[in-house]
Amino acid sequence: MHFLEQNEIAEWCREHGIAVDDDRLVPALDPVRVLSRMQYANGRRSGREAAVAAACVGELGDWTECLLVPLQWGIWASGEDWPTYYAARAAHDERRSIDTAPGHLFDSTERDELIRFLTMVMENGWDADVLAAVGSKQSAKRLFVSHDEWIEVRLANRP
Repeated sequence: MHFLEQNEIAEWCREHGIAVDDDRLVPALDPVRVLSRMQYANGRRSGREAAVAAACVGELGDWTECLLVPLQWGIWASGEDWPTYYAARAAHDERRSIDTAPGHLFDSTERDELIRFLTMVMENGWDADVLAAVGSKQSAKRLFVSHDEWIEVRLANRP
């Protein structure tokens, strides 16, 4: 697992054929087709976050790399568990803040870690993209997590 800064996120996206918003160096808001949407909580942690995260990661199918990009945090500040999140980063020898290195890049052997970090994103009420790639091409599916406690499986726009 590697943590990426904004410019590295943009570079990874471009290398895999994913459009990037050049002003903010995050994946662009391309029109996409929503394949499914799951509500995982309603106003507080439900305890279902890990199971929903695992199911959604399963929906991505096979991938060689997967990039989790938190897009917005601090929305529900009173519900965020920063000590747990930073302890998980530290377990991977990462000392930079989420502000400095928000990207989380996983290889295919780190599926459980992706689920763990995705669960934290959901529990903390953050917005995030999950972008999968097979080799040098983006995968057919991606995920979007909303701070409003739902997650979508989306069909990616492919060049």
